[in-house]
Amino acid sequence: MAKVSANLFSVLGVTPALGRTFTPDEDRPGIDVAVLSWGLWQGQYQGDPSIVGKTVTFDRRPFTVIGIMPATFAFPRRGPEANSKPASAWVPMGFRPAQLQVRGNELNHSVVARLKEGKTIDNARADVNVVAGRIAELYSPPRRNGRPAVAMTITPLQEEISGRMERPLLLLFAAVGLVLVVMCANVANLVLNRSAARSREIAIRTALGSSRTRLLQLLLAEAAILSAAGALLGVVLARLVVSTVPAVVVERLPIARQVSLDARVLVFTAGVAIATSILFAIIPLLTLERRTPGSALQEEAASTTPGTRRHRLQAGLVVSTVVLSFVLLVGAGLFIRSFSALVAQDAGFNGDSVLTASVVLPRAGYANAASIRNFHRTLLERAAALTGVRSAALMTDLPLERYERRGVSGEGVDNPTATTNLSWVYGPYFNTLGIRVTSGRAFTDIESAERRNVVIINERLARLFWPGQDAVGKRLGWGHGPRNEEEPWLTVVGVIADVADGPLDGEQFFHAYEPFSQFPDVVWNDVPTTFGRTVKLAVRTNGDPLTLASSVRTAINGLDSQLAIGSIATMAERMSDLVAPRRFTAMTLGAFASGSLLLAATGLYGLLAFMVRERRREIAVRLALGAEPRRILHMVVWRGLKLVAIGLFAGAVASYFMARAVQSFLFQTESHDLMTFATVPLVLATVAIIACALPAYRASRVAPLGALRSD
Repeated sequence: MAKVSANLFSVLGVTPALGRTFTPDEDRPGIDVAVLSWGLWQGQYQGDPSIVGKTVTFDRRPFTVIGIMPATFAFPRRGPEANSKPASAWVPMGFRPAQLQVRGNELNHSVVARLKEGKTIDNARADVNVVAGRIAELYSPPRRNGRPAVAMTITPLQEEISGRMERPLLLLFAAVGLVLVVMCANVANLVLNRSAARSREIAIRTALGSSRTRLLQLLLAEAAILSAAGALLGVVLARLVVSTVPAVVVERLPIARQVSLDARVLVFTAGVAIATSILFAIIPLLTLERRTPGSALQEEAASTTPGTRRHRLQAGLVVSTVVLSFVLLVGAGLFIRSFSALVAQDAGFNGDSVLTASVVLPRAGYANAASIRNFHRTLLERAAALTGVRSAALMTDLPLERYERRGVSGEGVDNPTATTNLSWVYGPYFNTLGIRVTSGRAFTDIESAERRNVVIINERLARLFWPGQDAVGKRLGWGHGPRNEEEPWLTVVGVIADVADGPLDGEQFFHAYEPFSQFPDVVWNDVPTTFGRTVKLAVRTNGDPLTLASSVRTAINGLDSQLAIGSIATMAERMSDLVAPRRFTAMTLGAFASGSLLLAATGLYGLLAFMVRERRREIAVRLALGAEPRRILHMVVWRGLKLVAIGLFAGAVASYFMARAVQSFLFQTESHDLMTFATVPLVLATVAIIACALPAYRASRVAPLGALRSD
């Protein structure tokens, strides 16, 4: 459920599928109305149109449904790092007076705006900087090194939506373009072969009086039928892929929800079909040798020699497919190596056999700190007592996530301030998540129950404040600049290995941990926000963690059957989500590279097979005059391998520059990775030899007498 201002939907330019959206009068406290998402309406309420006007319950409060948004609408759409799943319902923001009085603490809202006509994003950034400074002056929030601690950033919504998938999708677009070129080269080669095979037919038609216009009409009609059939088959296959692949990857890549076959795709497909129809019709006429119909009917031997214009064009097309395949294979190899390096990266924790779940405690039923702490204690006890559970812990955020950021200062250090991520934990957190304590110790049961003003920090923060020293026993405090004497110093009791709190290939931050016992009661009692009310549960099991999913759900429902349980997932699945973009890139490029390799092999095979058929008479004469079959075999294979060798050399050069261009996309992988550049030529050469072998074998087995008689 998302709280939004009444004008959100009008700013986004969307209208509901049923009912209406909020009015300005409804954006105030005490007005409990809601707009449902299409998915919630279909799933929870079976698409019942009469739900509009009825009452539903969210967080134990009744809300009147006033509208249903269309299936295509999803918001917020910030991507997996902040909001992996869009809201299922929207309710008015409705600031209460208490919230308006503590605006200095209410700086965590996002704003969506539409630019005025003629304004740019830079104009908007300049305006919000002025607003941020004004807020800092009026409400005096904490200051950082003498500067206001209010920061407002502006990002285009499209950038927020595409987020981490923008670069992978650009690579995918480039890969699709290369495969399309490879496919076109192969089709052009096949058309040249077919046009050569039909040269006798075209010569006869010309001898009988057919003009080039009539021939073009005939060829265009034939090509149009083939192109239309290919385009139709392509659309059907694309529809199948779009309907199945996103269903597999949508949970890993939320942007896949937007994949669809729209009018633009169909127009592009029709354009390609028309262009190929014209091209396939023109190529046979353009590649006809400039001979009279009589000479064409005699099938002069000169037309079968490799030096003719058509043969040179065919050879060039084969070389181009090898070059492009080389580039795609190198790109796929580099990204596979990069992905392998990423998954081998030490994240600082052991997520094997760990199951996680999350719940949000609503204010209704959990109005004060005592009720929340009682829930935490009981949940931890029940989770730890489940059969198959080795240990259990609670926390505000899991590894790979960020929950709270604070200014921190070290006692008696030259560079006293920094900004760190802060997590609140309860129970054997570090043991459950497999996080190494490198110095000192973890929190004890006493510290989990009493306020002892202790803290555990990661090695990165320890090195910043106390380089070359043992940080255990040192003290730090929250805040930047001069310290408030009322704020106590926290004693460092342990230092843990650095744990990833975001993408493994991104910047890692300082991190500190406090026990739940030190969480300020005033936040749960008096601050009217959901801050601190989200609690994550992690359990380490003896076997497959998913087998405990139902037990964990039962344990939570046993405490409060009305609580909405967040996604129950293993830490392995959460890690998989984080590396999904790189895995997507590696797998997609690998698939395209494999396809281009197959196309290159097919093109080479087709050229050599046609050459053998075209030079069948010459080969028969050679064999009749005493040439050994192995010499014929070598001749055909050598013809193919020469083209491959040229393609490998040109491909290596092109791949070198391509690899340098994508260096910024790679993780701990050099653009000139020796293994990749050594493996790709071997793979291409092996496939080329196989593609050459069958036509060469057939050439060496030609029966001279039968071939000469057939001619």
